Amino acid sequence: MRVNLGSGSRPIAGWLNVDRAAIPGVDYVHDLDVAPWPFAKSAEVEQIAAIDVFEHVADAVMFMTECHRLLATGRMLFIQTPHYRSRDAFTDPTHRRFPTEHTFDYWIPGTVLHSEHNAAYGGVSFAQTAMRVESNIQITLTKIGA
Repeated sequence: MRVNLGSGSRPIAGWLNVDRAAIPGVDYVHDLDVAPWPFAKSAEVEQIAAIDVFEHVADAVMFMTECHRLLATGRMLFIQTPHYRSRDAFTDPTHRRFPTEHTFDYWIPGTVLHSEHNAAYGGVSFAQTAMRVESNIQITLTKIGA
């Protein structure tokens, strides 16, 4: 199963499209600020896409731990979020955070933020497999551990 979190009006064909709004293309209506996410069993998801979602959720730690819980070990999480230097980061009044290149280091072993703070940030880990920074951050993470 592949899951597109916060799909909104951009559903992905063949994926489980999740959004809090019941709009065309949304397969499962759920508020991502409410955990546990009920649409999948632990470790059964092959891939998660979260495009322009991370900056909106109330609890970033819960978001990352739920993604980790749902993904099978070695499977991919793709996040796209506005870069803090982008004008778009501050345009939307519902944005709650303004990520930098180091925001995800809390969940990436080998970084200072992971080694010093990971236990307080859900205790879950991902390997960073790719990152692109322009007006947004596109990061691909792979689940480590159970």
